[in-house]
Amino acid sequence: MERTLKYEKKFIYIYTIITSMIIIYFLISKILNKCDRYIIYGLTMVILIYIINIVFHRLDYFKNIRVFYITKLVQLIITSFVVLERNRFLSNSACIMYIMLCVEVITILGFKSKLIRYHTYILVILPLAITSIYRGVTGYLNFVPLLFMLQIIIVIIGVFIIFYGSTEDLKNQVNIQKKLWLKAKNKNEELVVSGQQIQLVHDQLVKQKMELEEANKRLNRFTAEMYIQNELLSYISSVLDIDELMELVTDSILGAIGVDTCSLVIYDVNLNAYHYKVKSTHGKDYLKSFIDNMKSGKLDKYFSIRDPYIDNEVSKGKYDFTSKRDVGSIVIIPILNDKNTYGLLIAEHTSTQMINENSIQFFQGIANQINIAINNANLYTKMEEMAKRDGLTCVYNRNYLQKIFHDLYEDARINKKVLSLALFDIDKFKKVNDTYGHIFGDQVLKIIANISEKYANINGSIVGRYGGEEFVLIFPNKTLDEAYKIMKEIHNSIIKQKIAHDDKLININISTGISSYPEVCKNPKDLLKRADNAMYISKANGRGRITIDNINL
Repeated sequence: MERTLKYEKKFIYIYTIITSMIIIYFLISKILNKCDRYIIYGLTMVILIYIINIVFHRLDYFKNIRVFYITKLVQLIITSFVVLERNRFLSNSACIMYIMLCVEVITILGFKSKLIRYHTYILVILPLAITSIYRGVTGYLNFVPLLFMLQIIIVIIGVFIIFYGSTEDLKNQVNIQKKLWLKAKNKNEELVVSGQQIQLVHDQLVKQKMELEEANKRLNRFTAEMYIQNELLSYISSVLDIDELMELVTDSILGAIGVDTCSLVIYDVNLNAYHYKVKSTHGKDYLKSFIDNMKSGKLDKYFSIRDPYIDNEVSKGKYDFTSKRDVGSIVIIPILNDKNTYGLLIAEHTSTQMINENSIQFFQGIANQINIAINNANLYTKMEEMAKRDGLTCVYNRNYLQKIFHDLYEDARINKKVLSLALFDIDKFKKVNDTYGHIFGDQVLKIIANISEKYANINGSIVGRYGGEEFVLIFPNKTLDEAYKIMKEIHNSIIKQKIAHDDKLININISTGISSYPEVCKNPKDLLKRADNAMYISKANGRGRITIDNINL
C-alpha cells in the first residue's frame, strides 16, 4: 500500500487548504456576527475529516486497504451531510471536498478488476444516497446540490473510465514496447555473450597462434642447433685442425643462433700457445683487442670457473674485454678437460634477457664437441708424432728422416741454401750386445740418442735413428765447419759418458762422417751417400773419429 500512502499525503495538502479556507470563512462570519450553528456544524465535520486523514496517515493505518475503504466511506457520508446544508459556502466547500474524496478513492482504488470497480462505484454514490434518504425522511432535501454532486460524480467516473481506457491502451503499448525492448535486450545480451565468446575464441586463437609461433621459433632454433652440432660432428670426424674448427664454430654460432659477437680461445698444449678466433656482426675486427685483453689478464678469472657464466643485464662498460661495444646479454662457457679449463667460448647479444636454459644447453653441447675435437686432434698429433719416432730411442725414425731430408734438399736446391748432414755409427756395437746383452745395448742406444737430440735441439738441427746403431743428423743452413763443431761436441759428450753395467763403467765411442751441399757435395741428393762414405773411412782408420767429406774422397 505504499501507493496509497503516497497519494494520501498529496491529498492531505489539498484538504489542508480547503480546511483553512473554511476556518477563515468561520472567523469572518464570527466577526460579522453571521455565524450560526450550521457553520459550526459544517466546520466541525470538515476539521474531523481532516484530523482523521492526518492521524491515520501518520499511523500508517492506510496500509490496510479495508481501513482505507471504511475510513473514506465514513468521510464521504459526513461530507455528504454538509453538501446538503443550507449555507451555500459550506455546501460548495463540502462539494469540493466530496469531489476530492471521490477522486482520491478512484485514484487509489482504480479499476483494476470488476469487483474493485463496483466497490468504487458504491463507495462514491452510497454516501449521497444515504444522506438523501435521511434528509428526505427528516423533511428537508435540497435537490440542487445533490443533482450537482451526482453530475460531478458521473463526470469524474466517466473521465476516469476514459482516462483509464487510454491508460490501459498506453499500458498495453508500453507492455508491447517493453516486451520488444526486453526481447531486443535479451537479443543484445545474447549478441554480447556471443561477442564475448567470439572474443574469447579469438583470444584463444591468438594465444595459440603466438604459442605456435613461439614453438616454431624454438623448433627452428633447435633445428639450427642440431644442424650446427651435426656439422661439427661431421667436421670433427674428418678434420683435425684446431684453427679450422674454431672458424666453423664461430661462424655457425653467429649465423644460426643469432648472437652479435662470438669469441673463442683455446690453449694448445702441443704448441704451448693460445689459438684465438672472434666473429661479429658489428662489422669490426675485434681479434686484436681480444688477444690484448687475454694477454693482459682480463679473462684470467674465467679460466678458474667450471660452470657457465651468464649475465642477462649487462651494464655499459661492465666488461673490459667487450671493447666498448653494446652488450646486453653475455654467456661464457668454459671448455674443460679432466683437470682444468683450457678454453673459453664467449657469446654476446646487444639485447638483454637473451640467454636461457636452452641456450646454455646448446653452448655446453658445442663446448663438449670442441673438447672432443681438441682431444681427437691431440690424440692424432700424438699418434702422428709416434709414427715419426723410433720406438726405442724416441728420436725420428728412418721413414720420417727420409721425408724431411727430401723436403730439405729440394728447398736447398731450389733456393740455393746450405745443407749439411752427418752420419755416425756406434763402434763395436755387436760386441757390446754380445758381451753385456741386448738390454744394455738398448740402454746405450737411448743414451746416445738423448745426447744427440739435446745438441740437435740447441742448434736447430734434426736427429734420427737411421737403422741399427746408425744415427743421422741434418743441419739446415749450417756450413760444413758449423756441422763439424756440433758433431765434435756430440762426440766428446759421448766419449765422456760412462755407462754402468753391474760394477763396471763402460765407455762408448762413435765413428762419424760429415758432408755438405754445395760446399763439397754438388747434388743434395747425394749428401747421405757421401756422409756414409766418410763414416766408413772413419771406421777404416781406427774408429772413434770424425771424417769430413772432401772432393778427393
